[in-house]
Order: sequence, then structure tokens, then C-alpha cells
Amino acid sequence: MKNLISSLLLFATIAASVAVQSQSSRLPDLGDASGGLLTPSEELELGRSLLREVRRAMPLVTDPEITFYIDALGHRLVSNAPDATGAFHFLTVDNAQVNAFAMPGGIVGIHTGLIVEARDEAELAAVIAHEIAHITQRHIARMFARGRDINFTTGLAVLAGILAASIDPELGQAAIAGGMALGIQSRIDFTRSNEAEADRVGIQILTSAGFDPHAMPDFFERMQELSRGAHDAIPEYLRTHPVTLGRISDARGRAEQIRGDFTRDDTRLFEWMQARVRALADPQRSINNHRARREHSPVQLYEAAVAELELGRADAAARLLARIPAGAAPTLVLTLAETAVLRRQDRFSDALEILEQLDDVYPGHPVVRHLQALTLHETGRHGEAVRITDQLLRRQATPDPNLLRLKADAADADRRVAISREAMAEYFFHRGQYTEAVRQFDDALVAPDATSRDIERIEHKRDTARRVARENARN
Repeated sequence: MKNLISSLLLFATIAASVAVQSQSSRLPDLGDASGGLLTPSEELELGRSLLREVRRAMPLVTDPEITFYIDALGHRLVSNAPDATGAFHFLTVDNAQVNAFAMPGGIVGIHTGLIVEARDEAELAAVIAHEIAHITQRHIARMFARGRDINFTTGLAVLAGILAASIDPELGQAAIAGGMALGIQSRIDFTRSNEAEADRVGIQILTSAGFDPHAMPDFFERMQELSRGAHDAIPEYLRTHPVTLGRISDARGRAEQIRGDFTRDDTRLFEWMQARVRALADPQRSINNHRARREHSPVQLYEAAVAELELGRADAAARLLARIPAGAAPTLVLTLAETAVLRRQDRFSDALEILEQLDDVYPGHPVVRHLQALTLHETGRHGEAVRITDQLLRRQATPDPNLLRLKADAADADRRVAISREAMAEYFFHRGQYTEAVRQFDDALVAPDATSRDIERIEHKRDTARRVARENARN
């Protein structure tokens, strides 16, 4: 982690100095002060590039259940957001700090620490709605458009500051200071000046989605409670989203004016996913907490079971799941946990049978289909695993690198060399590792089983990867 912070700091300083020395970047300008805003297409271009950088630089959660939950909650809020256009990407960052961030191109990052500290689904939704509002109100676009000659290099310098700040606030400020000549600090401040508007629009999004509007001021007050005491205890959310008594009062006042029937936990999934986050982050701690209690709620039993599974103790996990009363847990959550036990016990046929039943009840559910593909690969039915991952990837606006890696592994086991190398190349490309992506594409083109159709498709992808790799090397 220290190496990552240092790399980000160095990168921000280098990127900033390069942009200062070159008044005209060889990359297309992505906006200027005269235009006032990045155009939607410019913001989309920048967002795609930054998404790959985030995936390369930040530790992201790969658990299908957690990532699907956050993504589904985020897109539900987007569907209720005024002026929401383009694709949104909701990323779950494996970081215990309480924080969230928004970036150009519809990128919203949610730290696992935020999921753990939120008291209910409505509070989590309130933070996500706030970040969505920053994007729909074009606050991020304005941040980039305040200066002249804004390009991808500038975007990466700002990204480095944001990423460093999400890990260590002091180094984040140092990274931002490295780009002072570009006015990066003023752009960050400009974004912060829009917090009130993001609160107002965020509450509108929240209530349109059926969540209690009081969740937003409740969360702000929660942050202030956590910050009382030592300075080191201040949540990172407050460093990047300063909360004042006036801001809490304004949010509370707006919430009081809204009438209707609202919920604090609409999906009944929040506390289960929160428990899953805790168990995967520190399984031994979850088990110790379980052993210290005399009585256990269904959620606590589930958390301990997930922790036992994470440590490879499938039989212990099975015993814990068996203690959860019928109907006490969401069917999908409990059944997927039981399937995970069977897979850990090498009972792949039994696991596949349950997953097929789930697919009948929840047709095309991304998590069920993902786990089907994984289990088919584990049981030796590699071709079927490739087919399912292909189906899932076609439904995504931007390919999930985890699915691409699964496709590559399954195709390799199925001795489909060209398809395996192509998927591996795309995996590296969407994680911002462009040189390795080009190398994998080259390997795919000379694979003995590459057809003429494969070659035509792969060459087009390789040319794109080469172009991006050159642009990245120049900057």
C-alpha cells in the first residue's frame, strides 16, 4: 500500500510537470475555459480512460455478490436521477476508510468502510445519490473545464490526487500540490463548493427511489459522531466532503418538507451484504466475534459462515448455515452460501444442480450465471463456462475484468488458445496494462486455432490497444 501511495504521488507530480512544459499535448484537448464544460462525448472519453486507471491502481472488491449489490443499488438510483445520461460504473473499493468519490464518465467509487459504517441501506443510498448528483450536475466536468488546455494528462494528475487522498489524505494533498501550476487545487475546491447542490439533488434522487430523505442528514450526523475525539479518527469522507452544522441543518430541513411513505431497507439485502463485507475483509475477527456471543442473529450466523468459508472450513460453514431459521434470510443469499459450501467440498454436481434451479427462479441473474460459469469451469465443463461468460460480457457496457479472466482461464483449459489469449488481452487492457494487452493480442494472432474471422477481430482490438499504449507512453 505504501508503494502504491508513493507511485501515485510520483505520477501526479510527473504528469503535472509534463503538462506544464507542453502547452499543446499530442492528445486531443478535452475542454477549455471558453467552453465552460467538457462536452458529454469528451467526458465519456476521459471517463473510459480513467476507469481503466482506477481498475489498475485501486484494490477493487471482486466478490460477485457484493459488487452486484452495489451496482444494482447504484443503477436504481440513477434511474431516478434527473438529467442522468450515459453509462454509470459503480466500483466497490476494498478499503476500510469511510469514503466515496465520483469521477468523469459516470464513475462512482464506494469504499467497503462506508458499507460497514452505514446504519442501513438508506444511508448507503444517500451517499451514492450524492455522488451521482455530482456527475449529473456536471460538477466534475466543470472541475476539469476551469483551466485551459485540459487533457488526459491533467485528468490523470487529478486522478492520482484523488486515489492518493483515498488512501492517505496528507499524501493526497501533496499529490494535488504537485499540480498546482495546473490549478488542480482550485478545481478540487470548485467541486467542494457544489456540495450543497449535490445534497439537494441527492435527496431528490433518494426520495424518488423510495428511500427516507432523512437518511442523508442522519449519515452526516453519524460522520460527526465518528469524528469526535482524536484527530486521527476523522472519517476520510469528511476530509473530501466537509460537513458543517449548516449543511446538516439544510439537509434536515429539506427532508422535513418531503411527505410520503419511505423505506430504510428496501431490498432486505443491506445487512447481509454488510456482514459479507466484514467477513471477507477480516474472517478471523468475524469468527472471534461469533465465538464471543452467547446468542446469534441469523445475520451473525451468516457472517460467521462466510468467514469460515473464506478460511477454507466448509464443514463449519455448513453447520452455521443450518442454524439459520427457515425464512430468516433472503432466499438467494442463503442458497448461494450453501452452493459455495458445496463447491468448497468439491461437490460440483450438487452445486450446479442448485444453481440451475436458481437460474429458473431468477432468469439471467448476473451473480447466478457468473457462479454457474465458475462452477462449470471447476468441474471440467470449460466450453460451457466460456459460453456463459460470453453471454454476460455482451450485456455489459464496459467488460468486467473478472469475467474476462474467467473466460480466459476456461478457454485455455478447453485448449482454445486464440480465444484464451484474446480474453486475457482484454483483461489487461481494461485494467490499464496496455503493453501486456498488446503482447497477448499478438499471441492470439499466431495461435494455431485462430480462424480468419478471429484474426480480423483480434487485429482490430490490437490496433486499439497499440494506439492507447502509445498515447499512454507519451504522457
